[in-house]
Amino acid sequence: MLRNLIVLLVIAFTTYQGSLAQNEKSPNIVLLLADDLGYRDLSCYGSTQVKTPNLDKLAAKGIRFTDFYAGSAVCSPSRAALMTGRSSVRAGIYSWIHTSHKMHLAESEFTTAELLKKAGYATAHIGKWHLGYDLEEASGPGPNPGDQGFDHWIATGNNALPSHQNPVNFVRNGQALGEVEGFSSHILADEAIGWLENRPKDQPFFINLWFHEPHQKVAAPEKFLSEHKDTNLPAYYGSIENMDAAIGRILEELDNQGLTEETLIVFMSDNGS
Repeated sequence: MLRNLIVLLVIAFTTYQGSLAQNEKSPNIVLLLADDLGYRDLSCYGSTQVKTPNLDKLAAKGIRFTDFYAGSAVCSPSRAALMTGRSSVRAGIYSWIHTSHKMHLAESEFTTAELLKKAGYATAHIGKWHLGYDLEEASGPGPNPGDQGFDHWIATGNNALPSHQNPVNFVRNGQALGEVEGFSSHILADEAIGWLENRPKDQPFFINLWFHEPHQKVAAPEKFLSEHKDTNLPAYYGSIENMDAAIGRILEELDNQGLTEETLIVFMSDNGS
């Protein structure tokens, strides 16, 4: 998995090296991670049910991988491997983390965010964490995203609860937010856009944006549900299209700020459906 990601980044750096050399700036990095997305759940990968125009545009303009492997077949180990570049077991995680587990990402691990922060990047984690449940300040051994190299973070321990709609379990920089109105993917897009507007402008940035979609329990706006009313999975398909719309808003913000050409954007899933 890590080798695949390194190859992807090397190719991306090579693709953009001309413009980057002209600007003499480190590229910004935006990592977009879906949760339990199936291989054929995007229209650019052959779905006839789901329309994902924003991700399709990324795939058309960038590099679309047809063989790309996650670090594990379940959430927490895959995310641990992605964050550390190591076997998840070595990083302290051997399975997906249940609320009854004391297991969490070892604080001694050196993460991608810590590496980039050391290189002068401003860093933000936005979305699902699932590398430990103790996110509120002084609530447990952690670590939370702030302990692992992120300057700013908003996260849930695992899934958005009770569903993607009006989640009640978001924590921002150690403070629980209570119920937040809206759908999870757009709550994350709002946070990303707000952070981009107020970020330190003299630093390159790394946004680690981990969506909850399309993991259960799914929810989606009526405009997407109505498109799939004749299927057996309207909320599932609708949640993916809603995530795509949220990604479109983030891409538009990057474009509005003139950042598109100096930003590496990677979209992947933590594991399969």
